[in-house]
Amino acid sequence: MPTPIITDGSLDRAPKSPRVVLPSRPDLFGERAIRFDALSNGHPLGDYLRLMAEIARGQQAALAAGGVEPVGAAALAASRDYGMPPLSAQSHDRSSQWRADLAAILTHVRMKSANGVLATLDRLSRLDNAALEVLADRVLGGTTLDDDAGFVPFIGAALQTYFARLAATLDSASVEHCDVPGICPVCASRPVASVVRIGGDQANLRYLVCSLCATEWNVARIKCTACDTDKGLHYLALEAEGREATGSPTRAETCDECKSYLKIFYQEKDVNLEPTADDLATLALDMLVDEQGYARSGPNLLFHPGSG
Repeated sequence: MPTPIITDGSLDRAPKSPRVVLPSRPDLFGERAIRFDALSNGHPLGDYLRLMAEIARGQQAALAAGGVEPVGAAALAASRDYGMPPLSAQSHDRSSQWRADLAAILTHVRMKSANGVLATLDRLSRLDNAALEVLADRVLGGTTLDDDAGFVPFIGAALQTYFARLAATLDSASVEHCDVPGICPVCASRPVASVVRIGGDQANLRYLVCSLCATEWNVARIKCTACDTDKGLHYLALEAEGREATGSPTRAETCDECKSYLKIFYQEKDVNLEPTADDLATLALDMLVDEQGYARSGPNLLFHPGSG
């Protein structure tokens, strides 16, 4: 039997370390809400992050209230036979459940938010099903318009809730053979970021985190997550008061081969980090990297970056 090669040098952990981690935690979005709240303290974008916390609490309520839909046998068979994600976001036939999740999120946020947000909620609530489906397609396809900006966090949150619920019904063994580099093995979406984990069988391993369904999958530590090369990689970080950039839990992994970047988070430097929340709290890093000519390779579905 050949000796397995693991990039972090832990040869004996190869059989035990999970390649795919499904979003099966019952408090998935509740944990995100707590992180948003913590990050909002003293942050220049504090009000925005607190709104995101309420959206996450709405997601948690919707996740608990919504029905669980089994993944179709045909999709599972195609995934098994062809090694493709069974819930491809671009081709999956969404049920009306995602719109029920949206309604639950809007109801929660309406009870907690100020007048400025209420106007956006009112406009979104008046859209018919066809318009909502068009918005959902734009969010999933990365083609949102500047006019959609106020709607994006709510549409994105509803879609995350819907797809995370579906992903949690799967068996991780059924998607471990889906191996298209850089996309989620469950829903074929791009990652929001990567995380170097600590503790247990995942210690010192890097996992990409799906921007849509929150599934995590293992990737090599030193490799571009967009073009799969190990050449021309650099790491950029912001200096914080009293801490050098090298001590930051957040870095941008840039690739000179494809001129893209994606953030990488180090849990050993902050055990409480949550990729979607920490990504939005570090938008200043995106601005820095964008100015140096790199394009972000994965989205945050709670944020519209603008067309400028």
